Amino acid sequence: MSTNNRNNAPEEREYPIEDKNLTEEQNEHLTASLRKVRDMPNAPAPLQDLARQLLSGRMELKDVLDSPAGHRALGEGLAPLREQWKNMSPQERQKVREYDPDEDPQGGGAVRDSRIR
Repeated sequence: MSTNNRNNAPEEREYPIEDKNLTEEQNEHLTASLRKVRDMPNAPAPLQDLARQLLSGRMELKDVLDSPAGHRALGEGLAPLREQWKNMSPQERQKVREYDPDEDPQGGGAVRDSRIR
């Protein structure tokens, strides 16, 4: 049986997100994003745990903010982004606001600010 590198817990079964309030494309994107967070070695452990809970079906998306652990994980996960935002110039912030990945032929590499992950 394989194990998780972060805390040596056995890996759980994974389910794609199927929130009825989201489109199929949004559900697919959310599932892919949660997998990235779960597998990202430098992501905060509480955020990785939240991703695991959502992907395993132990928590539904609508319940994340009602959960103290979910609320804390999101706060900790967003803190570095908040710091990056504070350190940007007004011009850099505007560039991020205007960025549309659907209009970027190179998938974000040419237009996106490299400090935003």
